[in-house]
Amino acid sequence: MANSSPPPQANLTGHATTTTSPLLAPLASLAPLASLAPLALLASPAAWLTVLAVYLVLCSSLRFRREKAVLRRFHYPDRASLANMTLDDAQAILENIMTYEFPYMYKTSLQFAIFKTYGFETMSRLIVATRSFSDPETAPKRYEDTVVLFGQFQLNPPASLPCIKAIARMNYLHDPYKRAGKIANADFLYTLAVCVTEPVRFVRQYEWRPLNDVEVNAIGCFWKALGDAMQIEYRGYLARDSWRDGLEFVEDITAWAHGYEIEAMRPARSNAVPAYALADMLLYHVPRVLKPFALEVLTVLMGDRVRDAFYYPEPSVFASLAAYAALYLRRLALRYLALPRLRPVRYFSDPDPATGRVQHLDWLVEPHYLDGSLRNRWSAAAWAAWLFGGYVPGSGGQKFTPQGFLFEDIGPRAQRGKGKAEGEAWERILRAQRTGGCPFARR
Repeated sequence: MANSSPPPQANLTGHATTTTSPLLAPLASLAPLASLAPLALLASPAAWLTVLAVYLVLCSSLRFRREKAVLRRFHYPDRASLANMTLDDAQAILENIMTYEFPYMYKTSLQFAIFKTYGFETMSRLIVATRSFSDPETAPKRYEDTVVLFGQFQLNPPASLPCIKAIARMNYLHDPYKRAGKIANADFLYTLAVCVTEPVRFVRQYEWRPLNDVEVNAIGCFWKALGDAMQIEYRGYLARDSWRDGLEFVEDITAWAHGYEIEAMRPARSNAVPAYALADMLLYHVPRVLKPFALEVLTVLMGDRVRDAFYYPEPSVFASLAAYAALYLRRLALRYLALPRLRPVRYFSDPDPATGRVQHLDWLVEPHYLDGSLRNRWSAAAWAAWLFGGYVPGSGGQKFTPQGFLFEDIGPRAQRGKGKAEGEAWERILRAQRTGGCPFARR
C-alpha cells in the first residue's frame, strides 16, 4: 500500500525537512508563545498575591531578628541582671539604636529635645545674649558643633579617646558660664533629662516597635554616666540620689522633668528667638510654598506646653491629622513592608591617618567639616541643598573647614584653637572616671 504522507522537502541548504501534520499545526503555531508562559504567569493577580505574601512573611520573619540578636549578645535576661549593665554595653546598645534600629527617629527626638530646652527663659536668655543660636550667620555652625559632640560621645566607646575628647571639649565650653552662674544646675539637669525622655517617648509613640527594657536601661545608664562626667548634681533635684539600674533612673528623671516643665516652662520672647532659628534650619529643605504647613506639622509634635512657650499658634486640625496619619503609615510600612537595615547609618568618617581630622557626614544646613569629594558633592543631601539655594560640600571654602574637624575646632569662632590646657585637664579627670563599668555600682 502506497504511503500517503507527503515526501520530505528540501530546504535551501539541501537538507531534508518534514512538514507538520495538519492535526498538529495549531499546536505548532503556539510554540513561539511557550517561552512567554512564565511572564504570563507573573502577570496574573494570583502570582502577584503570592509574591506579596512571601515578601510580607519575609519582612515579618526578619524584622525582629536584630533585636533578638542584641538581646542574646548582651544577655540581660531579667530586671535583676540590668543592675549590672556596664557602660560599655550601654553605649554599644545605644549605638545599635542610632545606626540600625531607629536612626531617623532617634535623631529627630534629640532635635525636639533641643527645642524643649529653649522653653525656659533662664536658658533662652543666655542663648540670645551669646547670639550663637539666634544669629543666622552662626546658628548653623552652632547646630553642627552640637551634633558633632553628641555624635562623638555616643558613637564611640566610653573610655575611647574621641569620646573623652568630646566630653572634655563640651565641659570646657560650658565652664565659663557655670563659673559665672549663667547656667544653673537645673538647666544642665533638664537638658540631660530630655536626652533620656524624648528618645524613649518618640520611639514608643512613632516607631514600628517600642524600646525594650534592655534598651531603655542602656539609655538610662549612658546618660547617667554622661551627667556624672559633666558633674551634674542630682541630690536635691531628683526623688532619689542612688538607683539600682537604668530603668529606675529613667523613671526618676522623667518624673522630675515633667514637674520642672509645669513649674518653670513659661512663654517668653527670648524663648522664641532660638526656637524660630532652629525651626528654620529643620525646614530648610522644604519648598517655600509648603513651609507654613510644615511648620504647623512641626508644632503639632511639640505639644501644647512647648508650643505655647514659643508663642506658636495652635495648629489646624488638618495639620494634626496629616502629622499623625503620616507617622502611623510610616510605622505600618516599616513594621510590615520594610526589610531590616543591612548597613549602619554613618555619621562620621574614620580619622585621617595623617592629620587625625574627621569628616562629618550628616549635615543639616551648612556642610561644616565635610570636603568636596565627588561622593559628597553628588549625594542626595547635596542635591537638596543645591535645589534650594544652599551650600554643597566644597563650595564654602575654608568657612566650613572642609578638611574635617579636630576637637579644638568645635565651638564659637572666638574659641577656635583655644582651651588645649583646660581640655587636657578634663581628659585626665575623665580617663580616671570612665572605665566602662556599671554607672550604678556602689562605690
